Amino acid sequence: MKTSSIDWNEVWKEMIQANRKDDNKNRGDCANLWDSRENAERFWKRSCENRERVEKTLDELPLTPDCRVLDIGAGPGSLAIPLSERVSHVTAVEPSRGMLEILQENIERYGVENIDCVNKRWEDLDVGKDLKVPYDIVIASFSLGMPDIKEAIGKMQDASSKYVYLYWFAGETPWDDHSYKLWPLLYGENYTPSPRCDVLYNVLYSMGIYPDMHVFPLGYNNSFSSMDEAFDFFMSRYTIETDQQEKIIRDYLEETLEMQDNRIVENGHSTRVKLWWEKRRTFEI
Repeated sequence: MKTSSIDWNEVWKEMIQANRKDDNKNRGDCANLWDSRENAERFWKRSCENRERVEKTLDELPLTPDCRVLDIGAGPGSLAIPLSERVSHVTAVEPSRGMLEILQENIERYGVENIDCVNKRWEDLDVGKDLKVPYDIVIASFSLGMPDIKEAIGKMQDASSKYVYLYWFAGETPWDDHSYKLWPLLYGENYTPSPRCDVLYNVLYSMGIYPDMHVFPLGYNNSFSSMDEAFDFFMSRYTIETDQQEKIIRDYLEETLEMQDNRIVENGHSTRVKLWWEKRRTFEI
């Protein structure tokens, strides 16, 4: 079979759809998950506890004082806030209400004056109308859950004058491990993970984009003050409609989560990947 005959963008679309299917509900839609202020606050706290990883990410970028950066899926400002100290301007695109609320509070708290916020999904955004293009660097850090990744990358190309940096997953995540066990119990069907970096790379290749790639491990943990708080967080990541489904979640958390320093903790490890390229290194094929 010739791999050139595979439409990798269609593979991506099918996997995204399978990951989210639930009788027209969106299980696994991260934008909905982070509408919750509580979840956004937890994400920001975890980012602050992992400043070393954030600083390493920034050190790996070709930043200059006159740089203009576009941060797609900026969340509460994990990259955008420290980026603003190193560059001339940051545009933060963030669709989720909870994340945007924390981001705007952080902009005010840290007295940042060079970040603009755009409250839209990347797939709904008009590059020419909603952004002040071009940007020297376009970053999408673990925010690629877009239904049409080829179209999304094309828009990133349109917005960038120099570099595009994508961060995504390689292999299974801790959340996949939970979902493989829970979906059959909750919904009576098997879990399908979202597409990983193998599909992403092939989409890029089919577009004539040949990125550099770096694979790295990353620890993952969520800390909760009580089992009720952990339950609320897990509930927000699944579609729960019955008392029986609630019991399944509670029983699973009791068996799975650990107690550490009087906190209830979800620990895990995953493998991540950074893909990046300069626009001059793309070719039409």
